[in-house]
Amino acid sequence: SSQPVPSSSHEREGARPQGHRTPTLTVGAMGCGEFQPQEDNGELTLQLSRATRDQLLSRLDANEAPSFRNLDLTLLRCGIDAELAERAFSFCGALPAGAVLRLAHNDLGSGTDCEQRLFELKVEREQREAEKAFHRKKKSDSSKEKDFAASAQMRRTAEAGIQEATSRLEAIDEELARLDVRKAETPWHLLFSQLEGQCRNAVRFLDLSNCGLHATGLAMLVNTVLELEHRAEGEKVSWLALDGNDLGDIGMGTVSSLLRLTGFVEVLQLRNVGITDQGVSQVLSGLVANKSLALLDVRANGLCSPEVGKAALAGMRRFNGKVEVLLG
Repeated sequence: SSQPVPSSSHEREGARPQGHRTPTLTVGAMGCGEFQPQEDNGELTLQLSRATRDQLLSRLDANEAPSFRNLDLTLLRCGIDAELAERAFSFCGALPAGAVLRLAHNDLGSGTDCEQRLFELKVEREQREAEKAFHRKKKSDSSKEKDFAASAQMRRTAEAGIQEATSRLEAIDEELARLDVRKAETPWHLLFSQLEGQCRNAVRFLDLSNCGLHATGLAMLVNTVLELEHRAEGEKVSWLALDGNDLGDIGMGTVSSLLRLTGFVEVLQLRNVGITDQGVSQVLSGLVANKSLALLDVRANGLCSPEVGKAALAGMRRFNGKVEVLLG
């Protein structure tokens, strides 16, 4: 049989559960929330960090999953394709409830501008739909104009606006269709599709640090996490690490939505994700009515002003005094 693959040396204290342990949140005397490992009664992690594709296919046997507690797929020596994604989540689906899945340090992006273009086109599509609705209303209102010449001019202007918006929407939809084909082949889409498609989810702790995720992939991940929460059976994701992904401010609206809607996410790590004061403020706004989160870590975002962050945090504290927020 294949020899065990060495575990990754890319371990960061407090960021990920270690070995055959299950992470739990504690708040120290200085008020700094961090993860401390808790013994899991000898249950084991299947260590496949740095594994090759052949090693993964050999070791990811769902029949053996009940013998393990967690799955470590950090820093793989191969890309993740459809077969590997299916095998990984078939294995995870057979793990005991409350499992840790580590996928850190794997490039899950397309390596192209596909994700950014998808994001831009979807934003533009919303704008064009709004323009089209505006011109339709103007066309309808033109019939109420008593002056015939003015009414005719309003109608012509509105029809031109409708035609321009419609033409652009058709072009956008054509490009989106082409990009959706490429998107379906990206590692992040393959993985998140498998996560959502499981009959029974066992993953509670999900580490996606340094995975090259874009705001487009984040949107799918958030939808998947929320979908799992709505299911009667299976685990809910309660710990999500997204450190080191260049999500930027454009991804923080999605994060804010997650925080407003989730009832199970307890820990969210967003260290070094390229956000500014605007992004931090947007994330904190999602905490106003949140009841589940215990720790939000937004440290190491160097574009953020400490003063602005503290001011936004103070405003949030008036509504939510429970969550521990790490800035700086």
